Amino acid sequence: MPEYITTYGGTHFYPTAPKAEDIHATDIAHALSLICRGNGHVKTFFSVGQHCIFCAKEAAARGCSSRIILACLLHDASECYLSDVPSPFKKELPMYSQREDHLLELIYRKYLRQALSPEEQTAVTAIDKALLYFDLKYLLNEVPDSPAPELKSPISYAVRPFEQVEQEYLQLYHFYQAEVLRDWLLANARITGLFQIRSDARRIVDFYKNAACLGHPEAAQRKASFIRLYQSCFSVSRLDSGADFLTEE
Repeated sequence: MPEYITTYGGTHFYPTAPKAEDIHATDIAHALSLICRGNGHVKTFFSVGQHCIFCAKEAAARGCSSRIILACLLHDASECYLSDVPSPFKKELPMYSQREDHLLELIYRKYLRQALSPEEQTAVTAIDKALLYFDLKYLLNEVPDSPAPELKSPISYAVRPFEQVEQEYLQLYHFYQAEVLRDWLLANARITGLFQIRSDARRIVDFYKNAACLGHPEAAQRKASFIRLYQSCFSVSRLDSGADFLTEE
C-alpha cells in the first residue's frame, strides 16, 4: 500500500497513486503560497504561488484563452504534492519527471476537462519562461544571456503575507474556472444531457460567486451576464424554469 501525505485540508494524498478527487484548489493555493521559489535560493521570500499568479495575469494581458490563463495559474500545482526539484537534478530522475507529468496532466484534466493541446502547452511554457527571466534578474541578480522578454502586465517582488497570496490565487482560480466551464458548456451543450447542463450552469454561477466574495472586480457582472446568456440560449420549454434555478440561494 503506497504511503500518503496529509494536505492542508486534511486529505490523504498518495503521490505515487494520485486521484483527481484528492486534488483540491484550496490545498494548491495554500501550499504554493508558502513554498519559496527557487528552493529558497533567492534574495527575499517570493512564493511559487506569486509566480503562478503573475503567469496567469500575463496570459490574460496577452489576450490568451481562459484555458491558458487557468493553466498558467496551475502549471506548478504538482509542486504542492511532489515538491520542487532543481532542473539539473531532475534530468537525472526520469521516474520523478514521469510522475510529475502524470500528476500535472491529471490536474489539467480535472480543472480544464482535457489535457492541454501542444499549442496551449507552448503558450504556457513561453509565459513561464518569460517570468523566469525576471525571477532570475530580481531574485538572484543573475541576468540571462537572452534578450529581456516583453511583458504585458506589471510584476512586483515585494514580500507579501502568504494569506494575501493564497486569497488572490483562489480569487483567480474561481473566476477562470467559471470562465473555462462557461466556454465548455456553450461549446458542448448540444451533445450534453440536461442534468449535466444544469449541473455545470450551477457550478459556473457558484464559481463566479466565490470569485466575487474574494474580491474579483468582474465576477459579479460576469455572473449576471452568464445567467442572462443561459436564459437566452436554453428555452423555458427545455429547462422548465429557465434560469430561475441559477438564482436560488
